[in-house]
Amino acid sequence: MLGKEDRQTSFFDTGFICSHLIDKNSFYAKMHQFSDKIITDDDFADIYCLDNGRPSVPPARITKVLILQNYENLSDREALEMLRFNIKWKYALNVPVGYEGFDRSLLVYFRARLLINNKDKMVFRKTLELAREAGLLKKEVDQVIDSTPMLGAGAVKDTYELLRDGIRKTLSLTDEKRKPKINLCLKAYGENDPKPKINWEDKKERQKLLSMLVSDVKEVLSHVDVNPENVDTQLKDAANLLAKIVSQDIEEDKDKTPKVKKGVAKDRVISTTDPEMRHGRKSSSGKFNGYKTHLIKDVDSDIITNIDVSSGNCPDQDMAEPLIDEAKEEFGVKTRSLTGDGAYGSSDMQKKMSDKEVELISKAPTLKNRGKLSKEEFDINLERGKVTCPEGNTTDKYSKSKDAQGETTKTFVFPKEVCDSCPRRNECTNAKNTGRTIRVSSNEEYLQKARERQKTKGFQEIYNKRRPPIERKIAELIHHGLRKTRYIGKRKSRLQALFTASAVNFKKILKEQENKKINLDMPEAIPAFT
Repeated sequence: MLGKEDRQTSFFDTGFICSHLIDKNSFYAKMHQFSDKIITDDDFADIYCLDNGRPSVPPARITKVLILQNYENLSDREALEMLRFNIKWKYALNVPVGYEGFDRSLLVYFRARLLINNKDKMVFRKTLELAREAGLLKKEVDQVIDSTPMLGAGAVKDTYELLRDGIRKTLSLTDEKRKPKINLCLKAYGENDPKPKINWEDKKERQKLLSMLVSDVKEVLSHVDVNPENVDTQLKDAANLLAKIVSQDIEEDKDKTPKVKKGVAKDRVISTTDPEMRHGRKSSSGKFNGYKTHLIKDVDSDIITNIDVSSGNCPDQDMAEPLIDEAKEEFGVKTRSLTGDGAYGSSDMQKKMSDKEVELISKAPTLKNRGKLSKEEFDINLERGKVTCPEGNTTDKYSKSKDAQGETTKTFVFPKEVCDSCPRRNECTNAKNTGRTIRVSSNEEYLQKARERQKTKGFQEIYNKRRPPIERKIAELIHHGLRKTRYIGKRKSRLQALFTASAVNFKKILKEQENKKINLDMPEAIPAFT
């Protein structure tokens, strides 16, 4: 049954006997005074029984614990110790001095309840509503977008250990009656079985182990019934994961001998404990394992208007449209302009934002010329269908093809004899059988406009003014624990991101209230008991 906060105060409430110990401008004092503007027990009425059973711990209290947990970047155990022993937490939550808290499992169950009932975005939405009610956030805003790595909590292992873990996981879910039919040493895949002791510098020993593992994988998978009517969902997922690990990491030579593939497969699974984690990078040297956090924020109010989590290998630009669409549809925040770095400046993004009537303020991607003349040095006349090189030679000959998105592209080709006689040939191309080629995308006109615009003084002023603050906002989120997820899976990691962003938004709103820039229309805090 839905439990509710008891508003009747007593002499033992922290509001009476401890308020003089708390800095009135601290986050905890403001939580004590204004947190009911964000969340109440009635907000959870649709996911609790209202008239039957033992009253639950008030859900608003648990939610506030989660806000404080993410504000201080604490584990569940640390958060509940703070609730039990820390006066600031008791004051923020408005509970008696002798309040002992609750069992740690309740936080796990409550987060699961939020996810199952699609309530994961409720608290974040409430902070935006509060910001709008206070006049801090407008309905149509200029936004900035960026992303940052979120390190995964799953164990990242090599191919050998991925195969062993995959076999072990599948066997653990296999029916006991079927296990005796599997022709392999089950003891070799026990829970506490150590990594095989071989000479890892010996190629033959590595090959022998790999051949045994691949053979065991085939044996295990041959005994898994993948019929959806008969098989357990968890077993099917484990078997599919094991099959994917083999296909992504293993190849066979002419003699059918398994070998580890060279290079990294696209969308490679890197962990069996968290299969949604991926290898990612923010730069050529900045590699990480896990997820990416993507966020957009209002330029004027500095309020985060949406936040999401993707796999670590997800391109930044792929999350831009979903973020601004969700901000509009679910949170009532319409994007007037969107500012982002070069990762968001592709021709596809330029077209998408133009179709949405959103002004995109982003630098066009830098072309990789490999020491040759840049495509930007060529005059591309889209109306006449001609391309002119820096030396004045023109071509209208092209071939058509499809890009990764299925859009038609044109590749203009200069005649070989023209390029062979050009004094700048070595600066322009290494092609031996043809002349220089210039590829023109279906959205090239948007890219041309973007490149022309980014040369203007107005663009530079707006871009340089709006970009740096989101880096500081990301640093603030990282300070509150967003650099590493505490959970397994993308959706739970997003829940952490949403609560962290909620705490940061609430902190910003309270700061504006403290500076008298907005009025939250709430009574003053209860004075200390004397």
